[in-house]
Amino acid sequence: MKEKINQKSNFKNILKRITKMFFAQEFMHKEQLLVWIIADIIKIAGLCFVWAASARMTGNMDQGYVITYYVMMILVGKLMQDITPENGVRQILNGKFSNSLLKPMSYLTEYLGSNMGSNFFRLIVSIPAFGLGMYITNRLGFWIVDFNPYLILLGLFAVVLGFLINFLLGNIFAMLAFYNKNMEGMRIFYSNITATFSGEYIPFVALPLVALFTVQVLPFRYTLSFPIEILLGRMTNYDIGLGFLIGIVWLIALYIIYSIFFKISIKKYAAEGI
Repeated sequence: MKEKINQKSNFKNILKRITKMFFAQEFMHKEQLLVWIIADIIKIAGLCFVWAASARMTGNMDQGYVITYYVMMILVGKLMQDITPENGVRQILNGKFSNSLLKPMSYLTEYLGSNMGSNFFRLIVSIPAFGLGMYITNRLGFWIVDFNPYLILLGLFAVVLGFLINFLLGNIFAMLAFYNKNMEGMRIFYSNITATFSGEYIPFVALPLVALFTVQVLPFRYTLSFPIEILLGRMTNYDIGLGFLIGIVWLIALYIIYSIFFKISIKKYAAEGI
């Protein structure tokens, strides 16, 4: 019993140190802060304009819903990002993955800490863009979120669930580098797939009925759109419960797939840098 408690304590301490380390590393690149903020504002403003215009023309969507959806994405999206498809692939290809295997902890702990440090930093950086977006949206009469404590709690649970799903998806994808040394094209393809089906490019409410079921059962929705939908307050308790059920099933399934795929793929690792 004491050994299990010590293991949990060591895991928390290691994760905390790694998170702080990567947070500090991100903070070193202060020159990128303004670029990130401007890029967020331009991206979200463009998506808001496109989908607000679509809602006004078609009449099948609420303009306030889609505009608030994308403003909320500024914050929620930062919490759920996963840098493994880029950093994990790079470490496998340049041979540095060997160092992670030799450490007295799972490399997943290191990857998890690096993601958390990066995400917390980018979350802080994104607050000005979010504040500006919320202020403008509210002044124009489009803001629909009332920050209900119950929905915020459910939204936070959904963020944790979605981040873990995204993290496992990223690690499964990264292991493809054991088999293919030219991963740039595949990484771009993976990024486009996740952005499309997660709700980044197309909000869930804008999809035709034919596509709704497919998107709902795929794991990508739960890596971004699902917690935002909860926070917007337009989902029924049944839809929220069903969403959590599907997300948890995917989390368990992805962990099993990851475990099996890792045991098979690690045998292909030759640690040759390219």
